[in-house]
Amino acid sequence: MPEQKIVIVGAGISGLTAATSLAMRGHKVLVLEKQAICGGLVNSFVRDGFLFDGGIRATENAGMIKPMLAELGLDLPLFPSRVSLGVEDKIITSDSQESLASYAKLLKEFYPESTEDVEKVIKVIGKYDTYMQVLFGSDSPFFKDAKRDLSYFLTTFIVWIFRFLATGAAIMRMQMPMEVFLGKLIGNDSLRDIISQHFFKKTPAFFAMSYFSLYPDYFYPKGGVGRIPAALQSRLEELGSEVRIETEIVGLDASRKILVDSAGNAYPYDKLIWCADVKHLYRITTWDTFPKSITQKMLKEKEQVLASRGAESVFTLFLAVDLPPEYFHAISEGHFFYTPSRNGLGELHRSELASLLEGWETLNREEFYIWLDSFCRLNTYEISIPVLNDSSAAPEGKTGLIASFLFDYELTRRIEAGGWYEEFEQHIKASIIEVLTTSVYPELKEHILFSFSASPLRIERTVGSSEGAIVGWSFEQKIPLDATMLTMKKAIKSPIPDVFRAGQWTASPAGLPTCIMTARMAADMVHAELGGDKSV
Repeated sequence: MPEQKIVIVGAGISGLTAATSLAMRGHKVLVLEKQAICGGLVNSFVRDGFLFDGGIRATENAGMIKPMLAELGLDLPLFPSRVSLGVEDKIITSDSQESLASYAKLLKEFYPESTEDVEKVIKVIGKYDTYMQVLFGSDSPFFKDAKRDLSYFLTTFIVWIFRFLATGAAIMRMQMPMEVFLGKLIGNDSLRDIISQHFFKKTPAFFAMSYFSLYPDYFYPKGGVGRIPAALQSRLEELGSEVRIETEIVGLDASRKILVDSAGNAYPYDKLIWCADVKHLYRITTWDTFPKSITQKMLKEKEQVLASRGAESVFTLFLAVDLPPEYFHAISEGHFFYTPSRNGLGELHRSELASLLEGWETLNREEFYIWLDSFCRLNTYEISIPVLNDSSAAPEGKTGLIASFLFDYELTRRIEAGGWYEEFEQHIKASIIEVLTTSVYPELKEHILFSFSASPLRIERTVGSSEGAIVGWSFEQKIPLDATMLTMKKAIKSPIPDVFRAGQWTASPAGLPTCIMTARMAADMVHAELGGDKSV
């Protein structure tokens, strides 16, 4: 019998995880990646001796990722990546469950009139910390092997399943948007903003409220987060499978099960796992021989997918400075969520942004820059300082920083279409540097060696993510696929025969753990359909 052909499109963390999982079970897999390097939004690069991470800045949830690395035979040096949270001049480190009390104290100092509301928020965060431990903690069944760990399934798993059902019920009660939930829970708008503007608009409340529990579980691979996909790629090739880079898929004949790349090369498959943008999948897919019932399902999902959009993107500023790591370590840890003002964004990123876009044709550019400066001053920054986690990440006595905040894709698209993107980029970079210098890093501006930035447009064009999204589908509309954290398995098998899905566009909310889980699920399904041992 000829060997079954398994093809995976997209060599991000989900594509490489699915491929390696299958290869370890004896399958030969071909992975096709359009970029020159693998990793997608999990990537690192070096510029003039400074290590930068181009997508995620650290990996959360060691309880998910460490077992994945172990199962796939990878031994990567991992450093703890401690997280700091700060507002104005108050900064705390979140490295244990006890840090929640420090966070409560910080909020009460800024909002003394809202002490009771702070207590309500902290109580909810503590409760959802417990729920996240059920989903992603050491007792979770993901990456457990029944043959090697039968005692787990006969003991711990039975207890876990009951806890999981209770957690699922709690999560379903908290599906409402975070802004709505906080609006009902607390009365202080600035307090609401300081908590909520860390997250994408209308993030489900259960996800946002549970995120504090993940901070003590962050870690950083030696050499940057890009070492994870690089190690997966090497492991995959060791197992006899192949990754073809610079191979962009532009056509899929679903009836004949053939992929076509931009050079005209054809790739037949028996099973296909799509780990790239689902919009692109439906834009390039054709078929002509399927029964009407299958065709209707495909057309319905295609319409829903193409009408939907990705979540907010980010604007990122990369800085190299001739200040020593000790300067920054005296202020925070290597992963730092910082808000320069207790006032919060208010309506800047909601109604005021909507008004800007609605009146774009008559936009006063000077008024836009006033809005932009306020947006930079009142926003929440995610600041990563790799050298504080890995001492080899910068030349001696110098430091690289990565500062980003959530930013609207449509805004940057229209600016570029208007022909003034370079002007905008210079302005926003200068504004960010000014904000950070006048707040948390007084010596920053005078010590910059070089800087460069990445906008939502660059993310879209580099990794092929619609709207430059970094967590898949927007929460501001109905998700086009029927898959949540509790039902994500539904979306793995697509309406297109023998086509499976994994990655950030498969389930929502999406993050690194979701990409890994969907990848493992897709690999399990393909393995089972090809006659593999389902218990593996």
